[in-house]
Amino acid sequence: MPWLSLVLLFAAYTTFSWFITNATATWLVWVMVLTFTLTQALLLTTWFDGFKRFLNRWLRSDVGYFTLIIVASLSLTLALVWFKTFGYILVLISSELLARLDLQTAGFNRLQALIILTIFSLAGLATGWSASQHPLFRLPALATV
Repeated sequence: MPWLSLVLLFAAYTTFSWFITNATATWLVWVMVLTFTLTQALLLTTWFDGFKRFLNRWLRSDVGYFTLIIVASLSLTLALVWFKTFGYILVLISSELLARLDLQTAGFNRLQALIILTIFSLAGLATGWSASQHPLFRLPALATV
């Protein structure tokens, strides 16, 4: 079991959850975070081949390349505007990729990797949320003058 990469994945989701909670996010943001978490785990494990075929087919046309350029420029703009959030998302993606590669090297099949990645990711989100609710871990309020 690749414990180091799974602990890094857990820590990445814990800090992201703590960041989202302290940013006073609404329930809609939490739904988007959960959707991102599950979609990323699915794309890295069970849907990977289908996603790769879809991209290869889509990028054979001019419309596909134009859409890729528009999406890339929009992503770059969002990354510059929301730099801190983008940094967290980039850490989440890289830690999940590392965990997926370690699970693949260890001999886990796609379904097992999906279950392990989902459990560690959701446990990290839950841990970050519950830690941010505890008074010991709350960020101090800024004093207004």
